Amino acid sequence: MHPKKPAIAYYITPHGFGHAVRSLEVLRRLAVLAPEVVPTITSDIPDSLVAQNLGTLPRIRRLRLDVGLHQHDSIRFDLEKSLALSSALISRSESIIDREVEFLRREHIRVVVSDIGWLPFEAAHRCGIPSIGMSNFTWDWIYSDYAVEDPRWVPVITHARRGYEKCSLFLRLPMHGDCSACPKIEDVPLVARLSLKPGSQVRSLLGFDPATRLILLAFASLDLGKTAIGNLKNLEGIVFLYKSPMKFDLPGALNLEASGISFPEAVGAADAVLTKPGYGIISDCIAHATPMIYTERGRFIECEVLVETIRSQLPSVFIDSKDFSSGNWENSIRQILSLPRGVRSARIDGADVCARKILALLE
Repeated sequence: MHPKKPAIAYYITPHGFGHAVRSLEVLRRLAVLAPEVVPTITSDIPDSLVAQNLGTLPRIRRLRLDVGLHQHDSIRFDLEKSLALSSALISRSESIIDREVEFLRREHIRVVVSDIGWLPFEAAHRCGIPSIGMSNFTWDWIYSDYAVEDPRWVPVITHARRGYEKCSLFLRLPMHGDCSACPKIEDVPLVARLSLKPGSQVRSLLGFDPATRLILLAFASLDLGKTAIGNLKNLEGIVFLYKSPMKFDLPGALNLEASGISFPEAVGAADAVLTKPGYGIISDCIAHATPMIYTERGRFIECEVLVETIRSQLPSVFIDSKDFSSGNWENSIRQILSLPRGVRSARIDGADVCARKILALLE
């Protein structure tokens, strides 16, 4: 048996849950392939999310090394505050990098992985150790869309690109945008979670017969007013499923947190998922060929690529933000329920591929 030692520093952006979920899936696969390797996660993602996906809590440093976009909830974000936080991060970047260099050297880290903050690449470069990026975009591409109208983003973009240039290898996921700031890019398959239980078994465990229509709400948070809730109460024959930390005050809706049913199992059992376009949920739906109702999420250039994938690989229905926020979901739900379930057509072994590439660099 090999002695355990921390050899990998894994940095995960705090932006949304999709980045965290796919990174945790890679970490889960790493634990299977190389149990002697003990990664250290640097992020402030919730412990509950880590436990749901890994089963146990690994070593976690509660730090943020990138901002992403500051979000009010799962759909709305604040560009002005995002810019302020990003500018503040840059002003402190040298002290942050110095701290990370000290950490990497003290812990004898041999490989750095980041999804997708750029400061870890700077720290790894100064330590002379290899680094891997894993994502379907880099933040300079996202911010460049805002810089078209607001040049205050330009210094943030320049700083980000300088960091990404230090990335030794970028594992580019499907549904990708421009990642050209990274000098060496390899394409990898979709990182997705797959339920080990058939949907019929999950339904039975939850106490639902095949005739009950289950709609899974895939949001970290959702703020609906009384009018919207009132409209949703009138829906008949529909049960809404959701997971914490989301809260959904609707009679008959089921919080799966105490059920023991995992999120991928819920995706596989649901008749459809109602969500915003996001890498993680699209991957889960593709893995289970689960139909999707999707709404808008504001100005976010990644959405163009994500929506193209939704339309080409999943039975899908779009619901505009006005109908979504007012709870006028019935037409979209009836429409999606009339469509046949899809058939998976994409490779979903990206976690295994990424884990093996990380180990290859480690060795």
